[in-house]
Amino acid sequence: MKYYIGFDLGGTKVVAAALDEKFNILSRSKEKAGADKGTDAVYEVICSVIKKACEEANIILDDVVAIGGCAPGLVCPKTGLVFDTPNLGFKNFPLRQKLEDDFKVPVIIENDVNAGLYGELKFGAAKGFENVIAISPGTGVGGGVVINGKPYRGSMGGAGEFGHIIVQPDGPLCGCGQRGCLETLSSRTAISMQLASFSIRGRIPMIAEAANGNLKKIKSGLIAKAYNSGNKDTKTIVHHAAKYLGVGMAGLVNCFNPEAVILGGGLIEALPEPFTSISAKVMREQAMGNMGDIPVKEAQLGDDAVIIGAAQLAKEAEA
Repeated sequence: MKYYIGFDLGGTKVVAAALDEKFNILSRSKEKAGADKGTDAVYEVICSVIKKACEEANIILDDVVAIGGCAPGLVCPKTGLVFDTPNLGFKNFPLRQKLEDDFKVPVIIENDVNAGLYGELKFGAAKGFENVIAISPGTGVGGGVVINGKPYRGSMGGAGEFGHIIVQPDGPLCGCGQRGCLETLSSRTAISMQLASFSIRGRIPMIAEAANGNLKKIKSGLIAKAYNSGNKDTKTIVHHAAKYLGVGMAGLVNCFNPEAVILGGGLIEALPEPFTSISAKVMREQAMGNMGDIPVKEAQLGDDAVIIGAAQLAKEAEA
């Protein structure tokens, strides 16, 4: 029996899973990324969750034939270098080489949303399509592109950095150094910052009570709870974020002319209706001609999409 490992290096946590030949997930392991402790510490967390996933699945490392991993930001699948992760601090980090040296198996490193979109293409919401784009608002706003059934990565692996499309010139300052990037307006972080500001002024008591000024506590579930409570300020903030997501989607539709747009990530899972409906409406209003008359679908595989997609890419490379 062959086994595969898929892992997802996120802005706040690292998740790994062991999969069998049919891509059934046998086990999962999760730890905080600990980005504030430096990249070497984050690498140790990656190694730790891989080993724990194997232990929990009762398999030995010698039975693992390939590892597929992903990271946010600029990643080069050809070399496995993680060029730049604005929210994690990685700079030209040789992630594939280090993992291959430590685990003695082939490793593939992919951008996280590319991997997630590939998982959805093979097993989820994008199955049956050949040309799709994916957008995932979370800590930032990630993106992925599939053209003719294959991930499109660009010359350096940087294709799909949709979060850094400028949609509001002279808008809020972004972690990348520019202003008005999509992720400064439509990410969970952007929404959380506005909610925290309003809660401090006593405008959103539910957020004030639950987060007490701590931005890290304003997660997707709490945002959804405040939104569904009917709080007007929360609705205004979320609708504004969804509107700008649609502005970004319109530009992408004009560039790629896809068959569908897939929206994923924890924020979409928690609040599918306002994000899907509002962003789709704006996209269709602003896209050229009838190019915007395409389905906008929620991802089906949740967090598993990234892990399954990365593992699938590792399997294809290993074959």
